[in-house]
Amino acid sequence: MVAILYLNCGHWHLELSSFKALFAPGGLLHFTTIAIEMPGLHGKVIQAPPIVAESVPVSAIWNVNTVSATGTAILIAILLTSVLFPALSAKQTVAELGKSVKELWVPILTICLVMAFAHLSNFSGLSASIGIALAETGTVFPFVSPILGWIGVFLTGSVVNNNALFGSLQVVTGAQIGTSPALLVAANTAGGVMAKLVSPQSIAIAAAAVKQTGKESFIFKYTLKYSLGLLFVICITTYLLSLVF
Repeated sequence: MVAILYLNCGHWHLELSSFKALFAPGGLLHFTTIAIEMPGLHGKVIQAPPIVAESVPVSAIWNVNTVSATGTAILIAILLTSVLFPALSAKQTVAELGKSVKELWVPILTICLVMAFAHLSNFSGLSASIGIALAETGTVFPFVSPILGWIGVFLTGSVVNNNALFGSLQVVTGAQIGTSPALLVAANTAGGVMAKLVSPQSIAIAAAAVKQTGKESFIFKYTLKYSLGLLFVICITTYLLSLVF
């Protein structure tokens, strides 16, 4: 059974890699990715030591994945379902779209603003400056690293947004203190996952899904101890791994 699962996983990985290759430079569907160089920004910001070994311009390219993006696949699936599934009319599909927009416009706007701030902090040098300052904590920083991730997800409700906010900071700090940047980015992600348990956005969505709206504070208090306990374990683990790597 293990061998079969391994082979299946390997086959799936092979298929996934071959699919990604279609959209890579030189791939059959590469033309579907539109690369837009942001005017006034692309190549205008220079990263200098000690952030990097040598001064290099920072690229600011917006890759618009018209086909390979996950949302495109979901949209195509919805359109096919609407056309091929007789119990779902076009009117119902539009109505469901309206409901989704009404329910999700605030999270969508929040994500856009968080990503905008993340890019602003990265291109302005804010993340790098904070990283250099945090490097003054020296060998203690790996213990603190997951806490930053926890705070990021608690505030934004998203591990992706958290990594956009603090990922660059973790890399810069790791390079400054001589610790593996990959370890700190992983710690940032792992710490963020523990905050998912108590993130207000996550609790609100979960409570609504199981018809427990109004009990968010009880859920928060009940899960907080588990979130902080697991966060402490990750902090200890990251610190010990930093001594090895």
